[in-house]
Amino acid sequence: MRKQFLCCIFLLFTIFLSAQTDSSDRLCQKLTIQFTNATVQSALRQLTRLTGINFSYNTSIIPRGARVNESYNRAEIRQILQDILVDINLFYREKNGTVIILKKVYNERVLKGRVVDASNGSPLPFANVFIQNSTQGAASDQDGEFLIEDVPKTRFNLVASYVGYESRTVAFTADQTLEGRTFVLELDLDPVSLETINVMGRALRRKRFRNQRRLYKRFEAEFLGGSENAEKCKIVNPEVLKFEVLDSLDNYRVTADDILYVENYALGYRVSYLLEEFKFENGLKMVLGKARFSELETKSRKRYSKWGLEREKAYYGSENHFLNSLIEGTLTEEGFALNVVNYDSITSEYTTPLNPMPIEDILTLEEANQEDLYYLSASSDIEITYKKEFEDSDYKKLYRSTSKSGNYKYTDKKVRSSIALSDNASLSSYQVFGLDVTDVDLFQKSIIFFLNDRTLISYPGQFLQPQNILVAGWWRWGAFSDWLPLDYRPN
Repeated sequence: MRKQFLCCIFLLFTIFLSAQTDSSDRLCQKLTIQFTNATVQSALRQLTRLTGINFSYNTSIIPRGARVNESYNRAEIRQILQDILVDINLFYREKNGTVIILKKVYNERVLKGRVVDASNGSPLPFANVFIQNSTQGAASDQDGEFLIEDVPKTRFNLVASYVGYESRTVAFTADQTLEGRTFVLELDLDPVSLETINVMGRALRRKRFRNQRRLYKRFEAEFLGGSENAEKCKIVNPEVLKFEVLDSLDNYRVTADDILYVENYALGYRVSYLLEEFKFENGLKMVLGKARFSELETKSRKRYSKWGLEREKAYYGSENHFLNSLIEGTLTEEGFALNVVNYDSITSEYTTPLNPMPIEDILTLEEANQEDLYYLSASSDIEITYKKEFEDSDYKKLYRSTSKSGNYKYTDKKVRSSIALSDNASLSSYQVFGLDVTDVDLFQKSIIFFLNDRTLISYPGQFLQPQNILVAGWWRWGAFSDWLPLDYRPN
Protein backbone atom coordinates (compact mmCIF):
# COMPACT_ATOMS: atom_id res chain seq x y z
CA MET A 1 0.00 0.00 0.00
CA ARG A 2 2.80 2.39 0.95
CA LYS A 3 4.61 1.59 -2.29
CA GLN A 4 1.48 2.30 -4.36
CA PHE A 5 0.99 5.60 -2.52
CA LEU A 6 4.57 6.69 -3.25
CA CYS A 7 4.16 5.72 -6.91
CA CYS A 8 1.03 7.85 -7.13
CA ILE A 9 2.85 10.79 -5.57
CA PHE A 10 5.74 10.38 -8.03
CA LEU A 11 3.29 10.20 -10.95
CA LEU A 12 1.52 13.39 -9.84
CA PHE A 13 4.86 15.17 -9.49
CA THR A 14 5.90 14.04 -12.98
CA ILE A 15 2.64 15.31 -14.44
CA PHE A 16 3.15 18.63 -12.65
CA LEU A 17 6.60 19.12 -14.10
CA SER A 18 5.54 18.12 -17.61
CA ALA A 19 2.70 20.64 -17.44
CA GLN A 20 5.25 23.41 -16.99
CA THR A 21 7.16 22.40 -20.14
CA ASP A 22 5.99 23.81 -23.45
CA SER A 23 6.05 20.53 -25.34
CA SER A 24 3.84 21.92 -28.12
CA ASP A 25 6.59 24.05 -29.59
CA ARG A 26 7.61 21.80 -32.45
CA LEU A 27 9.85 24.49 -33.88
CA CYS A 28 12.37 23.63 -31.16
CA GLN A 29 12.93 20.17 -32.69
CA LYS A 30 16.51 19.63 -33.88
CA LEU A 31 17.13 18.52 -37.43
CA THR A 32 20.05 17.56 -39.66
CA ILE A 33 19.40 18.59 -43.27
CA GLN A 34 21.16 19.95 -46.36
CA PHE A 35 19.73 22.23 -49.04
CA THR A 36 21.49 22.44 -52.40
CA ASN A 37 20.22 25.14 -54.77
CA ALA A 38 16.69 24.47 -53.50
CA THR A 39 13.79 26.83 -54.09
CA VAL A 40 12.12 28.21 -50.99
CA GLN A 41 8.97 26.19 -51.71
CA SER A 42 11.04 23.01 -52.10
CA ALA A 43 12.90 23.67 -48.84
CA LEU A 44 9.59 24.15 -46.99
CA ARG A 45 8.20 20.91 -48.47
CA GLN A 46 11.30 19.06 -47.24
CA LEU A 47 10.76 20.43 -43.75
CA THR A 48 7.12 19.33 -43.85
CA ARG A 49 8.06 15.77 -44.88
CA LEU A 50 10.66 15.44 -42.14
CA THR A 51 8.82 17.17 -39.28
CA GLY A 52 5.11 17.09 -40.07
CA ILE A 53 4.88 20.88 -39.66
CA ASN A 54 2.45 22.50 -42.09
CA PHE A 55 3.38 25.81 -43.75
CA SER A 56 0.78 28.24 -45.11
CA TYR A 57 1.76 31.04 -47.50
CA ASN A 58 0.90 32.85 -50.71
CA THR A 59 3.39 31.85 -53.41
CA SER A 60 3.34 35.39 -54.83
CA ILE A 61 5.32 36.73 -51.85
CA ILE A 62 8.30 34.43 -52.53
CA PRO A 63 10.90 35.86 -54.99
CA ARG A 64 11.27 33.65 -58.05
CA GLY A 65 15.05 33.51 -58.07
CA ALA A 66 15.49 32.79 -54.36
CA ARG A 67 17.58 29.69 -53.65
CA VAL A 68 18.65 27.98 -50.43
CA ASN A 69 22.18 26.60 -50.12
CA GLU A 70 22.91 25.63 -46.53
CA SER A 71 23.59 22.57 -44.39
CA TYR A 72 22.53 22.08 -40.77
CA ASN A 73 23.63 19.60 -38.14
CA ARG A 74 21.13 19.20 -35.30
CA ALA A 75 19.87 22.77 -35.66
CA GLU A 76 16.51 23.93 -34.32
CA ILE A 77 13.79 24.16 -36.98
CA ARG A 78 13.14 27.71 -35.76
CA GLN A 79 16.70 28.71 -36.71
CA ILE A 80 16.52 26.93 -40.09
CA LEU A 81 13.25 28.68 -40.89
CA GLN A 82 14.62 32.10 -39.95
CA ASP A 83 17.69 31.52 -42.13
CA ILE A 84 15.49 30.68 -45.13
CA LEU A 85 13.20 33.70 -44.73
CA VAL A 86 15.44 36.51 -43.47
CA ASP A 87 17.16 37.32 -46.79
CA ILE A 88 13.90 37.45 -48.78
CA ASN A 89 12.10 39.87 -46.45
CA LEU A 90 9.69 37.29 -45.00
CA PHE A 91 8.78 36.23 -41.47
CA TYR A 92 6.51 33.66 -39.85
CA ARG A 93 3.88 33.25 -37.17
CA GLU A 94 2.73 30.01 -35.56
CA LYS A 95 -1.03 29.59 -35.10
CA ASN A 96 -2.99 26.47 -34.16
CA GLY A 97 -0.19 24.12 -35.25
CA THR A 98 0.36 25.81 -38.63
CA VAL A 99 3.29 28.07 -39.51
CA ILE A 100 2.04 31.06 -41.51
CA ILE A 101 4.63 32.83 -43.68
CA LEU A 102 4.11 36.56 -44.27
CA LYS A 103 5.83 39.44 -46.02
CA LYS A 104 7.30 42.30 -44.03
CA VAL A 105 5.58 45.59 -44.77
CA TYR A 106 7.56 48.72 -43.96
CA ASN A 107 6.03 51.94 -42.70
CA GLU A 108 6.33 54.85 -45.13
CA ARG A 109 5.96 57.63 -42.53
CA VAL A 110 8.94 59.99 -42.32
CA LEU A 111 9.75 62.73 -39.83
CA LYS A 112 11.74 65.79 -40.92
CA GLY A 113 13.22 68.37 -38.61
CA ARG A 114 16.04 70.69 -37.63
CA VAL A 115 18.09 71.01 -34.42
CA VAL A 116 19.10 74.54 -33.44
CA ASP A 117 20.57 76.53 -30.55
CA ALA A 118 17.66 77.97 -28.57
CA SER A 119 19.45 81.28 -27.87
CA ASN A 120 20.35 82.31 -31.41
CA GLY A 121 18.74 79.78 -33.80
CA SER A 122 22.07 78.59 -35.23
CA PRO A 123 22.04 74.98 -36.50
CA LEU A 124 23.60 72.20 -34.43
CA PRO A 125 25.31 69.75 -36.82
CA PHE A 126 25.70 66.04 -35.95
CA ALA A 127 23.13 66.17 -33.14
CA ASN A 128 21.77 62.79 -32.09
CA VAL A 129 18.02 62.58 -32.85
CA PHE A 130 16.07 59.38 -32.21
CA ILE A 131 12.73 57.88 -31.25
CA GLN A 132 13.08 56.87 -27.61
CA ASN A 133 13.84 53.19 -26.98
CA SER A 134 13.61 52.25 -30.66
CA THR A 135 15.83 51.53 -33.65
CA GLN A 136 14.72 54.68 -35.51
CA GLY A 137 17.02 57.69 -35.47
CA ALA A 138 19.45 59.88 -37.41
CA ALA A 139 22.21 62.45 -36.98
CA SER A 140 21.60 66.03 -38.11
CA ASP A 141 23.63 67.29 -41.07
CA GLN A 142 25.76 70.46 -41.36
CA ASP A 143 22.58 72.57 -41.43
CA GLY A 144 21.15 70.82 -38.37
CA GLU A 145 18.55 69.02 -40.50
CA PHE A 146 17.54 65.37 -40.02
CA LEU A 147 15.20 62.81 -41.54
CA ILE A 148 13.89 59.69 -39.76
CA GLU A 149 12.21 56.98 -41.82
CA ASP A 150 9.85 54.15 -40.85
CA VAL A 151 8.19 56.19 -38.09
CA PRO A 152 5.71 54.04 -36.14
CA LYS A 153 1.98 54.79 -36.13
CA THR A 154 1.91 54.79 -32.33
CA ARG A 155 2.59 57.31 -29.62
CA PHE A 156 6.36 58.00 -29.25
CA ASN A 157 8.90 60.41 -27.80
CA LEU A 158 11.43 62.13 -30.06
CA VAL A 159 14.74 62.82 -28.31
CA ALA A 160 17.47 65.25 -29.41
CA SER A 161 20.85 65.52 -27.68
CA TYR A 162 24.04 67.47 -28.31
CA VAL A 163 27.26 67.74 -26.31
CA GLY A 164 27.18 70.74 -23.97
CA TYR A 165 23.41 71.15 -24.34
CA GLU A 166 20.45 69.87 -22.38
CA SER A 167 18.63 67.10 -24.20
CA ARG A 168 15.06 67.71 -25.33
CA THR A 169 12.15 65.26 -25.56
CA VAL A 170 9.03 65.95 -27.65
CA ALA A 171 5.94 63.72 -27.43
CA PHE A 172 4.11 62.71 -30.63
CA THR A 173 0.66 61.14 -30.77
CA ALA A 174 -0.26 58.19 -33.01
CA ASP A 175 -2.39 60.29 -35.37
CA GLN A 176 -0.15 63.38 -35.47
CA THR A 177 0.41 64.68 -39.01
CA LEU A 178 4.05 64.41 -40.15
CA GLU A 179 3.77 64.85 -43.90
CA GLY A 180 4.78 68.26 -45.21
CA ARG A 181 6.02 69.51 -41.82
CA THR A 182 9.46 70.36 -40.46
CA PHE A 183 9.82 70.14 -36.68
CA VAL A 184 12.32 72.53 -35.09
CA LEU A 185 13.99 71.28 -31.90
CA GLU A 186 15.57 74.07 -29.84
CA LEU A 187 18.25 73.01 -27.36
CA ASP A 188 19.45 75.07 -24.37
CA LEU A 189 23.03 75.16 -23.14
CA ASP A 190 23.64 72.83 -20.21
CA PRO A 191 24.67 75.01 -17.23
CA VAL A 192 26.42 72.05 -15.58
CA SER A 193 28.88 71.79 -18.48
CA LEU A 194 29.84 75.43 -17.91
CA GLU A 195 30.87 74.95 -14.28
CA THR A 196 34.42 75.81 -13.31
CA ILE A 197 36.84 72.89 -13.17
CA ASN A 198 38.18 72.35 -9.66
CA VAL A 199 41.94 71.87 -9.19
CA MET A 200 42.85 69.23 -6.61
CA GLY A 201 46.04 67.80 -5.13
CA ARG A 202 47.71 64.59 -6.36
CA ALA A 203 46.84 62.55 -3.23
CA LEU A 204 43.18 63.56 -3.46
CA ARG A 205 43.14 62.67 -7.17
CA ARG A 206 44.57 59.19 -6.41
CA LYS A 207 41.93 58.58 -3.72
CA ARG A 208 39.13 59.72 -6.00
CA PHE A 209 40.44 57.52 -8.81
CA ARG A 210 40.45 54.43 -6.53
CA ASN A 211 36.92 55.18 -5.34
CA GLN A 212 35.66 55.77 -8.87
CA ARG A 213 37.23 52.52 -10.09
CA ARG A 214 35.43 50.58 -7.34
CA LEU A 215 32.18 52.42 -8.07
CA TYR A 216 32.52 51.71 -11.78
CA LYS A 217 32.80 47.96 -11.14
CA ARG A 218 29.68 48.07 -8.99
CA PHE A 219 27.84 50.23 -11.50
CA GLU A 220 28.79 47.93 -14.38
CA ALA A 221 27.48 44.86 -12.54
CA GLU A 222 24.19 46.50 -11.52
CA PHE A 223 23.62 48.39 -14.77
CA LEU A 224 24.35 45.55 -17.20
CA GLY A 225 22.84 42.85 -14.96
CA GLY A 226 23.82 39.31 -14.05
CA SER A 227 22.32 37.22 -16.86
CA GLU A 228 24.31 35.39 -19.52
CA ASN A 229 23.71 38.33 -21.86
CA ALA A 230 25.57 40.68 -19.50
CA GLU A 231 28.79 38.74 -20.08
CA LYS A 232 28.55 39.67 -23.76
CA CYS A 233 27.96 43.39 -23.17
CA LYS A 234 30.64 46.05 -23.27
CA ILE A 235 30.51 49.69 -22.16
CA VAL A 236 32.49 51.41 -24.91
CA ASN A 237 33.13 54.83 -23.37
CA PRO A 238 33.08 54.64 -19.55
CA GLU A 239 35.02 57.91 -19.36
CA VAL A 240 31.78 59.90 -19.84
CA LEU A 241 30.41 58.63 -16.51
CA LYS A 242 30.40 60.81 -13.39
CA PHE A 243 30.13 59.20 -9.96
CA GLU A 244 28.79 60.76 -6.79
CA VAL A 245 29.07 59.03 -3.41
CA LEU A 246 25.95 59.59 -1.32
CA ASP A 247 26.65 58.54 2.29
CA SER A 248 29.05 55.65 1.60
CA LEU A 249 30.52 53.71 -1.31
CA ASP A 250 27.54 51.35 -1.00
CA ASN A 251 25.17 54.16 -1.98
CA TYR A 252 26.03 56.18 -5.06
CA ARG A 253 24.67 58.11 -8.03
CA VAL A 254 25.89 58.08 -11.64
CA THR A 255 25.28 60.55 -14.48
CA ALA A 256 26.97 60.98 -17.88
CA ASP A 257 28.52 63.95 -19.69
CA ASP A 258 27.70 62.49 -23.09
CA ILE A 259 25.92 59.58 -24.77
CA LEU A 260 26.92 56.25 -23.18
CA TYR A 261 27.54 53.55 -25.79
CA VAL A 262 26.96 49.88 -24.97
CA GLU A 263 27.56 47.02 -27.40
CA ASN A 264 25.42 43.96 -26.73
CA TYR A 265 26.89 41.01 -28.62
CA ALA A 266 24.29 38.66 -27.14
CA LEU A 267 21.32 40.43 -28.79
CA GLY A 268 23.13 42.13 -31.67
CA TYR A 269 22.59 45.79 -30.71
CA ARG A 270 24.74 48.85 -30.21
CA VAL A 271 22.82 51.02 -27.74
CA SER A 272 23.27 54.79 -27.53
CA TYR A 273 22.05 55.59 -24.04
CA LEU A 274 21.29 59.07 -22.74
CA LEU A 275 21.84 58.33 -19.06
CA GLU A 276 19.98 60.90 -16.96
CA GLU A 277 20.48 59.24 -13.58
CA PHE A 278 21.46 55.91 -12.09
CA LYS A 279 21.00 55.68 -8.33
CA PHE A 280 21.87 52.74 -6.10
CA GLU A 281 20.71 53.24 -2.53
CA ASN A 282 20.01 50.79 0.29
CA GLY A 283 20.23 47.83 -2.05
CA LEU A 284 17.68 49.13 -4.58
CA LYS A 285 18.42 50.81 -7.90
CA MET A 286 16.71 53.34 -10.14
CA VAL A 287 17.66 53.97 -13.77
CA LEU A 288 16.43 56.96 -15.77
CA GLY A 289 17.44 57.46 -19.39
CA LYS A 290 16.59 57.16 -23.08
CA ALA A 291 17.98 54.64 -25.53
CA ARG A 292 18.46 54.29 -29.26
CA PHE A 293 19.17 50.80 -30.63
CA SER A 294 21.24 50.14 -33.75
CA GLU A 295 21.84 46.74 -35.33
CA LEU A 296 25.37 45.40 -35.00
CA GLU A 297 26.80 44.36 -38.35
CA THR A 298 27.65 40.75 -39.13
CA LYS A 299 28.33 38.81 -42.32
CA SER A 300 27.33 35.55 -40.65
CA ARG A 301 23.76 34.47 -41.35
CA LYS A 302 23.90 32.00 -38.47
CA ARG A 303 24.96 34.71 -36.03
CA TYR A 304 22.10 36.91 -37.22
CA SER A 305 19.67 34.02 -36.70
CA LYS A 306 21.16 33.45 -33.25
CA TRP A 307 20.53 37.10 -32.39
CA GLY A 308 16.93 36.64 -33.50
CA LEU A 309 16.46 33.68 -31.17
CA GLU A 310 18.11 35.45 -28.25
CA ARG A 311 15.96 38.57 -28.76
CA GLU A 312 12.85 36.41 -28.72
CA LYS A 313 14.03 34.74 -25.50
CA ALA A 314 14.76 38.12 -23.89
CA TYR A 315 11.33 39.50 -24.84
CA TYR A 316 9.19 36.71 -23.41
CA GLY A 317 8.58 37.35 -19.72
CA SER A 318 10.16 40.83 -19.89
CA GLU A 319 8.75 44.10 -18.58
CA ASN A 320 7.77 45.08 -22.15
CA HIS A 321 6.02 41.74 -22.70
CA PHE A 322 4.16 42.11 -19.40
CA LEU A 323 2.92 45.65 -20.14
CA ASN A 324 1.93 44.78 -23.72
CA SER A 325 -0.05 41.79 -22.41
CA LEU A 326 -1.64 43.91 -19.68
CA ILE A 327 -2.83 46.52 -22.19
CA GLU A 328 -4.02 43.87 -24.66
CA GLY A 329 -5.82 41.97 -21.89
CA THR A 330 -3.89 38.74 -22.46
CA LEU A 331 -1.88 38.34 -19.24
CA THR A 332 -3.06 34.80 -18.46
CA GLU A 333 -2.81 33.60 -22.06
CA GLU A 334 0.72 34.96 -22.32
CA GLY A 335 1.78 33.07 -19.18
CA PHE A 336 1.73 35.76 -16.48
CA ALA A 337 0.35 35.37 -12.96
CA LEU A 338 0.08 38.13 -10.35
CA ASN A 339 0.18 38.23 -6.58
CA VAL A 340 0.30 41.01 -4.01
CA VAL A 341 3.37 41.69 -1.90
CA ASN A 342 2.82 42.33 1.80
CA TYR A 343 5.31 43.65 4.34
CA ASP A 344 5.36 41.93 7.73
CA SER A 345 6.54 44.51 10.27
CA ILE A 346 7.09 41.80 12.92
CA THR A 347 9.47 39.62 10.89
CA SER A 348 10.66 42.48 8.64
CA GLU A 349 9.97 40.28 5.61
CA TYR A 350 8.00 40.66 2.40
CA THR A 351 5.61 37.80 1.72
CA THR A 352 2.99 36.78 -0.84
CA PRO A 353 -0.34 35.06 -0.02
CA LEU A 354 -0.66 31.38 -0.91
CA ASN A 355 -3.99 32.06 -2.70
CA PRO A 356 -3.66 35.17 -4.91
CA MET A 357 -6.54 37.55 -5.55
CA PRO A 358 -8.00 37.86 -9.06
CA ILE A 359 -5.90 40.00 -11.41
CA GLU A 360 -8.58 42.70 -11.62
CA ASP A 361 -8.40 43.12 -7.82
CA ILE A 362 -4.62 43.56 -7.96
CA LEU A 363 -4.19 45.88 -10.95
CA THR A 364 -6.55 48.27 -12.70
CA LEU A 365 -5.96 49.92 -16.06
CA GLU A 366 -7.70 53.18 -16.95
CA GLU A 367 -7.49 54.87 -20.33
CA ALA A 368 -6.02 58.38 -20.21
CA ASN A 369 -7.27 61.28 -22.30
CA GLN A 370 -4.85 60.44 -25.13
CA GLU A 371 -4.57 57.41 -27.39
CA ASP A 372 -2.20 54.64 -26.23
CA LEU A 373 -1.89 56.21 -22.74
CA TYR A 374 -3.11 54.43 -19.61
CA TYR A 375 -3.09 54.95 -15.86
CA LEU A 376 -1.95 51.87 -13.95
CA SER A 377 -3.15 51.55 -10.35
CA ALA A 378 -2.14 48.79 -7.95
CA SER A 379 -3.67 47.69 -4.67
CA SER A 380 -0.13 47.07 -3.34
CA ASP A 381 3.31 46.14 -4.58
CA ILE A 382 3.07 43.11 -6.88
CA GLU A 383 4.89 39.89 -7.66
CA ILE A 384 4.85 38.88 -11.35
CA THR A 385 5.38 35.22 -12.23
CA TYR A 386 6.13 34.19 -15.81
CA LYS A 387 5.12 30.56 -16.16
CA LYS A 388 6.67 29.79 -19.54
CA GLU A 389 10.32 30.18 -18.57
CA PHE A 390 12.46 29.13 -15.62
CA GLU A 391 15.16 30.97 -13.69
CA ASP A 392 18.71 29.96 -14.55
CA SER A 393 20.99 28.18 -12.11
CA ASP A 394 23.29 31.17 -11.45
CA TYR A 395 20.32 33.28 -10.37
CA LYS A 396 18.96 30.55 -8.09
CA LYS A 397 22.34 30.03 -6.43
CA LEU A 398 22.58 33.72 -5.60
CA TYR A 399 19.01 34.62 -4.73
CA ARG A 400 17.16 31.51 -3.61
CA SER A 401 17.17 30.06 -0.07
CA THR A 402 19.83 27.38 0.40
CA SER A 403 20.35 24.73 3.03
CA LYS A 404 23.62 23.99 4.82
CA SER A 405 24.31 21.22 2.31
CA GLY A 406 24.13 23.71 -0.52
CA ASN A 407 20.87 22.36 -1.94
CA TYR A 408 17.83 24.56 -2.38
CA LYS A 409 15.73 24.57 0.78
CA TYR A 410 12.07 23.52 0.63
CA THR A 411 9.46 22.48 3.19
CA ASP A 412 7.76 19.07 3.10
CA LYS A 413 4.43 20.35 1.75
CA LYS A 414 5.41 23.49 -0.11
CA VAL A 415 8.27 24.81 -2.14
CA ARG A 416 9.64 28.01 -0.65
CA SER A 417 11.61 30.42 -2.78
CA SER A 418 13.18 33.67 -1.69
CA ILE A 419 14.04 36.60 -3.96
CA ALA A 420 16.68 39.01 -2.67
CA LEU A 421 15.29 42.53 -2.96
CA SER A 422 18.25 44.23 -1.31
CA ASP A 423 21.06 43.40 1.09
CA ASN A 424 18.67 43.18 4.03
CA ALA A 425 15.26 42.39 2.54
CA SER A 426 13.84 39.40 0.69
CA LEU A 427 10.49 38.15 -0.51
CA SER A 428 9.21 34.65 0.18
CA SER A 429 6.67 32.85 -2.01
CA TYR A 430 5.27 29.34 -2.08
CA GLN A 431 4.10 26.69 -4.53
CA VAL A 432 2.22 23.58 -3.42
CA PHE A 433 3.91 20.31 -4.39
CA GLY A 434 2.72 17.70 -1.89
CA LEU A 435 6.10 15.95 -1.47
CA ASP A 436 9.69 16.60 -0.51
CA VAL A 437 11.99 17.84 -3.29
CA THR A 438 15.60 18.98 -3.27
CA ASP A 439 15.80 20.60 -6.68
CA VAL A 440 13.09 21.87 -8.99
CA ASP A 441 12.67 24.32 -11.85
CA LEU A 442 11.31 27.64 -10.60
CA PHE A 443 9.30 30.08 -12.69
CA GLN A 444 10.72 33.55 -13.29
CA LYS A 445 9.50 35.96 -10.61
CA SER A 446 9.84 39.75 -10.62
CA ILE A 447 8.65 42.44 -8.22
CA ILE A 448 7.33 45.95 -8.86
CA PHE A 449 7.37 48.37 -5.93
CA PHE A 450 5.01 51.28 -6.59
CA LEU A 451 6.24 54.56 -5.13
CA ASN A 452 2.96 56.21 -6.18
CA ASP A 453 -0.53 54.73 -6.15
CA ARG A 454 -0.96 55.49 -9.86
CA THR A 455 1.56 55.67 -12.69
CA LEU A 456 1.38 56.35 -16.44
CA ILE A 457 2.16 53.68 -19.05
CA SER A 458 1.91 53.67 -22.84
CA TYR A 459 1.65 51.25 -25.73
CA PRO A 460 3.98 49.68 -26.82
CA GLY A 461 4.52 48.76 -23.18
CA GLN A 462 6.69 51.11 -21.17
CA PHE A 463 6.52 53.06 -17.91
CA LEU A 464 6.41 56.75 -18.81
CA GLN A 465 7.20 57.71 -15.21
CA PRO A 466 9.94 55.22 -14.28
CA GLN A 467 10.77 57.23 -11.18
CA ASN A 468 7.42 56.01 -9.77
CA ILE A 469 8.50 52.36 -9.56
CA LEU A 470 11.36 50.13 -8.43
CA VAL A 471 11.97 46.69 -9.91
CA ALA A 472 13.41 43.63 -8.18
CA GLY A 473 13.78 39.90 -8.81
CA TRP A 474 14.23 38.45 -12.29
CA TRP A 475 13.85 41.75 -14.18
CA ARG A 476 16.57 43.33 -12.08
CA TRP A 477 18.82 40.32 -12.80
CA GLY A 478 18.52 40.79 -16.57
CA ALA A 479 18.74 44.60 -16.39
CA PHE A 480 20.21 46.52 -19.35
CA SER A 481 21.65 43.43 -21.06
CA ASP A 482 18.11 42.11 -21.71
CA TRP A 483 16.65 45.39 -22.99
CA LEU A 484 15.03 45.45 -26.42
CA PRO A 485 13.64 48.26 -28.61
CA LEU A 486 10.02 49.12 -27.82
CA ASP A 487 9.05 48.35 -31.40
CA TYR A 488 10.39 44.79 -31.12
CA ARG A 489 7.86 41.96 -31.17
CA PRO A 490 8.72 38.29 -31.87
CA ASN A 491 8.26 37.51 -35.58
